[in-house]
Amino acid sequence: MLQMAKDKKSFILYVDQKDLWNKLPDEIAGKLIKHIYSYVSDENPSSNDLIVEIAFEPIKQQLKRDLKLFEEKRVKRSEAGIAGANKRWQEMANDSKRIISIAKIADNVNDNVNVNVIDNIDYQALLEFVNKTFGRNFKVIGDKVQRSYKARLKDGYKKEDIINAIKNCKENPYHKENNYQYCTPEFFSRAETLDKYADRTIVTESDSILAILNK
Repeated sequence: MLQMAKDKKSFILYVDQKDLWNKLPDEIAGKLIKHIYSYVSDENPSSNDLIVEIAFEPIKQQLKRDLKLFEEKRVKRSEAGIAGANKRWQEMANDSKRIISIAKIADNVNDNVNVNVIDNIDYQALLEFVNKTFGRNFKVIGDKVQRSYKARLKDGYKKEDIINAIKNCKENPYHKENNYQYCTPEFFSRAETLDKYADRTIVTESDSILAILNK
């Protein structure tokens, strides 16, 4: 049974219902609008006022039709999002150029000094990977968390470590029991998280998942 209030913060009352409202006494109209709000909040209201019940019935049927359309559109948006994400994953898996090792370049001032170049992480792809893995819906990886990831790379952690940690947390009984509530993008930017979870799965540079971390 569909719930009226689930994932919805609004509903529609139609102008063509205006005549019904105009014919109701103000007291009954007040009771009716409260009844409607109770219904769309899944409170299963009932009324001892027969007029309220009669007036509410066509409104209720319209609300049900609107809810069905809402659910159909939501499913279509979800399917479209999954298809888009899968296409993106496939493109990244086929793009060998996105699997880039940490390189060394000569300093322009002193040819004898080499510096490590930390490749940028594709944070949008990483966000999609975390959401896909744990069934979450994070919207963005903020600047503070991005700086934390860069700090981990500078500390010597590899991008494989990030992927391993995400994979291992997916299979970890504790995180499963807690519905992955702690498995956030910020969680995997912590040194202690990588230390604890990154060393149980082997990911090589040929692993297509690594592609999500490279621009």
